[in-house]
Amino acid sequence: MAKNQVTPVNDIAHDDRKLEEKASDLYGADLELESEETSGTDFEIVDSSVCAILVRKDGGAGAVTGGAFENVVTGPTQGTGSVIIVIKSGETLMFYGTPSVRYFRRRRS
Repeated sequence: MAKNQVTPVNDIAHDDRKLEEKASDLYGADLELESEETSGTDFEIVDSSVCAILVRKDGGAGAVTGGAFENVVTGPTQGTGSVIIVIKSGETLMFYGTPSVRYFRRRRS
């Protein structure tokens, strides 16, 4: 079962293996991190195959909203750092603006 929906990961943000381990622990299943960062688009709904997302706070200006957490606001004036947002079953996340994100999905066997 997913826990700690928004988790700071500044200390491991540049280590994909550690990010996958952290996201997998938070989500409760084996997750893999997509290799490329992408920019969300305004009013984009996150695909249901995504289990968690890595959000770069100083990336594109925007926000991630939805679920039972406070909006995660992004952009050049939002400071540095990254967070993992776990998407719980039945939740829908949406982007406002163009936040910089990477997706975690269940690892394929």
